[in-house]
Amino acid sequence: MRFAMNAEKYHSSLRPIGDACRLAKTGWVCLPNPLVGIGAEGRLLWKGCVLLRHAALVIRCWASCSHPHILIREFSTIPLLLTFPFLWPLRRKLFFVINHNLQWAARNRAERFGMAALARMGARWTIFETQDFRGLEKLKIPSPRNLVLPHPVPERTAGEKNSVRAVIGVTGYCRPEKGMDELLNLLVRHFPDCDIVIGVSAPEKIKGLSEKVRMVNTTSDADYRRMLAQCDVLVQNGAQNSYFYRVSGPVADAAASGAAVVVPDFPLLRHQVFSPVPVGEVFQGLEKIPDAVRTAIAKARSGQYDFAVYCAARTAQAVADRLDESSREQHG
Repeated sequence: MRFAMNAEKYHSSLRPIGDACRLAKTGWVCLPNPLVGIGAEGRLLWKGCVLLRHAALVIRCWASCSHPHILIREFSTIPLLLTFPFLWPLRRKLFFVINHNLQWAARNRAERFGMAALARMGARWTIFETQDFRGLEKLKIPSPRNLVLPHPVPERTAGEKNSVRAVIGVTGYCRPEKGMDELLNLLVRHFPDCDIVIGVSAPEKIKGLSEKVRMVNTTSDADYRRMLAQCDVLVQNGAQNSYFYRVSGPVADAAASGAAVVVPDFPLLRHQVFSPVPVGEVFQGLEKIPDAVRTAIAKARSGQYDFAVYCAARTAQAVADRLDESSREQHG
């Protein structure tokens, strides 16, 4: 049973979006709307709390209506559909950040209906990386009304790498769709000469961990950043039905810490890793991970990934510049 996480920690990698809105010169404001509730996630009480957050969001949007643009950082599709009629007069000001909503829509008919209905009602989306890939036409995406932003990176942090043994990292919440167990087993088999570390915020949930894997408690943000800064490579193994339409916060955090990334070859993740310059590798299938990791380690240790250029294009100021550009495009 999972219980509500701290709302302040919800999608913490998106915090620079708020900074970008403050830096923008064309009147943007960011309203975080963390989708956390009380009790077990997905249960009735949890869903009721999320719905109440959307009702409160209506009030917050009207309180911010003096701003030309309102960026809403999270939303749940069905609760937004229920409350959107109260926001309809503000629809041209509002931009709803899509995070996992496309993934939900790909798996669930009600979610697909909700996304399409919201688009027909005039909802505008903020999409990370790109909206130019197949499979989104039924949801009225892509659309010239949408705002496309690079996923931001936090402030860069320096870390001291192990000069002898490469460090391979794995991090995230312990959920089946992240494929952590099979990933760790694979890394242990193929990389006996590397240090393998897993960073988790709930160490008590990890059972039967190999003695060859070092566990780090990343409950605190400082410990999480410190763990990433020690890694040469961060590896993710998300399932296609959970991550095909999603970007990754840890990818941004790893790049800011100077760690290369190895991720599944999904459209948004590929764009996130390779734009504007590569900071890692992609793979197709579990059996391809070892080769991708070896390539990433070799390139990272020889300085072939330009983290400075990558991060400079994704700072809060860079995102603010894109917000101002979008405002000028829409208003001439």
